[in-house]
Amino acid sequence: MELRTVRMFRLSIIFSVLFFTSVSGDYYSAISELEKLLDVEAFIVEKFDEYLERAQQEQDSIKRFLAHIDELQNDRGDLEEYFGNPLNSFITIRRLVHDWKFNVFDPVFQTSNFETYKSSLSDSLQKIKFKGPTQEDLQGATRGLLRLQKIYQLPTDQLAKGVLPGEKNHLNTSLSASDCFELGKNLCQNKEYSYGSEWLLEATKRLHGEPLDFISPNVSDVEILEQLSPAFNGLGNLKLAHKLNNEILDWEPNHEEALKNKIFFESKLAKDRILGPTKPVDVNQMTEKEQKESFQLYKRVCQGELHQSPREQRNLKCWRSHQEVPYYTISPFKIEQLSLDPYVAYVHEVLMDSEMEMIMDHGKGHMERSKVGQSVNSTTTEIRTSQNTWLWYESNPWLSKIKQRLEDITGLSTESAEPLQLVNYGIGGQYEPHFDFMDDDGHAVFGWKGNRLLTALFYINDVSLGGATAFPFLRLAVPPVKGSLLIWYNLHRSTHKDFRTKHAGCPVLKGSKWVCNEWFHVGAQEFRRPCGLNSDEGKFLDLEEK
Repeated sequence: MELRTVRMFRLSIIFSVLFFTSVSGDYYSAISELEKLLDVEAFIVEKFDEYLERAQQEQDSIKRFLAHIDELQNDRGDLEEYFGNPLNSFITIRRLVHDWKFNVFDPVFQTSNFETYKSSLSDSLQKIKFKGPTQEDLQGATRGLLRLQKIYQLPTDQLAKGVLPGEKNHLNTSLSASDCFELGKNLCQNKEYSYGSEWLLEATKRLHGEPLDFISPNVSDVEILEQLSPAFNGLGNLKLAHKLNNEILDWEPNHEEALKNKIFFESKLAKDRILGPTKPVDVNQMTEKEQKESFQLYKRVCQGELHQSPREQRNLKCWRSHQEVPYYTISPFKIEQLSLDPYVAYVHEVLMDSEMEMIMDHGKGHMERSKVGQSVNSTTTEIRTSQNTWLWYESNPWLSKIKQRLEDITGLSTESAEPLQLVNYGIGGQYEPHFDFMDDDGHAVFGWKGNRLLTALFYINDVSLGGATAFPFLRLAVPPVKGSLLIWYNLHRSTHKDFRTKHAGCPVLKGSKWVCNEWFHVGAQEFRRPCGLNSDEGKFLDLEEK
């Protein structure tokens, strides 16, 4: 145990050097940030190749690992497509957090050149301002994959193989025993024992099924059992937990924790024989958030299980319209109605490829973790897993044409509008059901501009699977279509809040999702969209808390 402690202490020093500028949640919350990791990883390969020529210790095993990384670098192809695969995203983060430590840093830094090389590597990483992934990134990636499993009902064994529902939906990536173990361990730490135990069992299956020349899995039967036994105890299966704990002692008779657990399990089993077994844990028990009607509807809409009825779709239509703007008489807008009340519509082919590329280019490098909440009370949360930045019209004159186009399509003024918000979603990226309008009618935050009247959402790219914009109460899922604009009114004609407009971003199952949205406010719309004569206050009020 003392040797293991010394090694872990030394490794903690190394990773304090590597990840000295890490920021929690930088990588798992946006696909765009993950692209940097492969470039940095290639840099680390180069630095260690130089060092290995001097160290000459354990070169064979280390070079096998480096060759494995080189192969990944050569095969990565288009980065948007590569990291659009959620398994690739998880594996890359896990590799930077764990595999480098066990396959390279640990053996190399046992040499006498440890302090010299540590200083050299630290200086090199400072020069490129490297921010490494943290344990929080790995936990976030784990939560992202769990979210995909829950929302899209993905079987663990199939996801581990990279197989998704439907034909031709293979991810062309599979998870190793180490990957599955890390997922299972992290999930159990979050008390997700049902899914956690499934991943741990998958790790066992893969540990004994992987070829002998596979890169060292960094996981053993005992380590898996150390997590699996408490997991089944957490599920209320005391007998199986006891059996697995005994298996640990079969491998290591002096295992301290297992010996303690043996006493605990046997005492509890004896008590159950006298008083009767305790009530089993309900593995399907939902949180307060998941019990809400809107969340249940959101899941069903994202899964494609819930649709609008033929009656609701009967009067919807598609047409071309110049929106009373002569400029668009020759090339009118392509409008597709999705809901008449509240009004939701798609406007197709609004942005050109060059405009979308410029939007993304101006955003990359400036993205920060998305927050929820109003003003100073906003905070990061798993409710919204993405990164965003703001594009101000005043600082980006090239946006003037897009700004004018938004006014022409909506008939509204941008005088009180917010800057454009560019958003990129990460592993299993999503935004749970929410309203766009402010709780206090917007005056506390936006002053004279008032509340958010209309949302205009650009889709900047196509998404392979998932990522739809869902309206739970309307039973409507709008798939992302590159270059198109989705618009809907958040307020009734009387400017009172319309609670039917609760919406969400379904998790991205495969691909990368970029969106750019504009919020039009009530202020300055007096002559563009006059208020209705009747008050709509209190309408659909029962949906507010659902």
